Amino acid sequence: MQTIGMLDHTSPAEGEDDPLGTWLDRPATVVEQLRAEPGRVAAELSRSAAAASAYPIMRIERLAAAVLDRRGRLLFADAAFERRFGQAAIDPDTARRAAAARRPEASPTEARDGSASLLIYGDRDLARHWLLPPEAAQAAARPEARVVALGPATNETTSALTDAGAAFGLTPLQTRVAVAVVATGSIRLAAERTEIAYATAREVMAAAMKRVGVTRVSGLVQRLTTLSFGVWPLDGAPADVLCDIWGLSPRQLTLASGVAQGLSRQAAAAAADLSEAAAKKELDKVYLALGVASASGLARVLTEARALALVTQATGGVMRRDHDPAEPLGFALRPDGTRVAFSDYGPRPGRPVLVLHSSSTSRSVPGVLVRALQRRGFRPLAIDRPGFGLSDPYRLAADDRRDVFAAACDDVALVCQRLKLPRVDLLARGAAQVALGLARQRPDLLDRVALLNPDPHTEAGGPGQGAFMPVKAAFVRHPALIEPFARILASQMTPVRMRRLVFRAIATSQVDVAAMSNPQNYADYARGIRLFATGRIGGYVAEQQAMARAVAPEPLAGCDDWRVLIGAQDPMHDFAQVERYWRRVLPGARFEVMPDAGRFLYLSHPEAAAAILL
Repeated sequence: MQTIGMLDHTSPAEGEDDPLGTWLDRPATVVEQLRAEPGRVAAELSRSAAAASAYPIMRIERLAAAVLDRRGRLLFADAAFERRFGQAAIDPDTARRAAAARRPEASPTEARDGSASLLIYGDRDLARHWLLPPEAAQAAARPEARVVALGPATNETTSALTDAGAAFGLTPLQTRVAVAVVATGSIRLAAERTEIAYATAREVMAAAMKRVGVTRVSGLVQRLTTLSFGVWPLDGAPADVLCDIWGLSPRQLTLASGVAQGLSRQAAAAAADLSEAAAKKELDKVYLALGVASASGLARVLTEARALALVTQATGGVMRRDHDPAEPLGFALRPDGTRVAFSDYGPRPGRPVLVLHSSSTSRSVPGVLVRALQRRGFRPLAIDRPGFGLSDPYRLAADDRRDVFAAACDDVALVCQRLKLPRVDLLARGAAQVALGLARQRPDLLDRVALLNPDPHTEAGGPGQGAFMPVKAAFVRHPALIEPFARILASQMTPVRMRRLVFRAIATSQVDVAAMSNPQNYADYARGIRLFATGRIGGYVAEQQAMARAVAPEPLAGCDDWRVLIGAQDPMHDFAQVERYWRRVLPGARFEVMPDAGRFLYLSHPEAAAAILL
């Protein structure tokens, strides 16, 4: 039972002065200061970026919560808490300490099924900033309530782990066995629970591990359990939190984390700078401290502890993630084992069309565009490019001279192979540079290509009227500022700020304002932005830096089947300048300017955006 040091950083309150507000509200002033004193402005931006934090986006159904009075007596327990823990798991002494100290305390405990688990206790005033299930948040507002206890819900009573298995392409049997292994920590016990032979369970798990891209059962448990909670910040929970909970040394935690991730004992020992003999002794101590008997059990408990540490960050509940069946997540594995995230919206008999995302969003395709494409017989697909959303970064080899856009083509080919698609149509929302890379590098993959409001490289983009245009102009002269700016932007991506940012950017385009004022359109667009809040900004930074340093590309031959649709009310660029730019690059393409469309023409005119492929 240890006091744990949760993250103290919180985003500035809405309306307060902050670096992001300065750049949005007074961009011209900031740019002038940057011209006059680039070193000072860059240093201030870097300092602010260093203090910025990333937040998790968690599935509430994976959490179990109870509310206690000042003496640690149970006032309320949600159904998930009752199933996993029950009143017997509550430690009143820890609850009273948490109330008195006004800081979280963690208490290892035993679940109803005898498995090792963890509860985190926090004073009510502190816990109102946590991610909490709605019923628990309401109960915590009762006058007699003083402490909230939060734990992980059981995997077997939610769809979260099943969804994680589906994302990795596991079969129903593989998922069923994997869920049982997560619960029991043992393939033998999982075989008994699923009523199949032990030898069959071993074969099933071997196939599942291959699909997930791991070589050990603990690695599979760790990957599935992590994904079942939602989307984590890239840095994960602070190591000192996990050390404090069980009294582990940093070296023991390094060893345990390596084993939980699926490393061999030899590799985990090397990572912890231990001999194999010493590692065995230390690992025995870790198993005893955590109350587990296997590497799989270790993986589950460590992952759940990291998740609880993350969900109790001071996010004010803004990073809640409900189950979203509209976003059908899948993964393809690169040869090095890293992941590419994709969505297949179906239907399978439809003509496949890959919808590319812009540099400021991730793969999520708005529902209005998905439906417009499906009505015309298409099967929409989408991919998170390297470093965006849930796709791992892609590191170019030292001798690879391709730019980041051309490098993304490897992932397109990989997903096409995973889905057994020899060719696809292409619909690019921005992202014209990726389409060019595919046309030059993998023309065999492309059928028809359509570009919606293709961006020229930054310096050629024209003055524009959007709130970010002075900032983008500054990026041309100072590309190194892109990363700290993006980090600040991501760390302050609360729902209120996100909405403010979007509507400031499109304020001069009434057609875009009208499209974004539709609640469903805005929610779909916001879904594509919010993953930046988890710290996944690498793809955005790489592409924006490439755009800032780029020159006009050479003309593309053989683009007679390409179509380009440009909104005349785009607040980001002058449409006539954009058309001239791309007519030179795509001399054989067919162009159309829509007078009554703007930046988000795929939201305001989804039928036209879909029909252009026909």
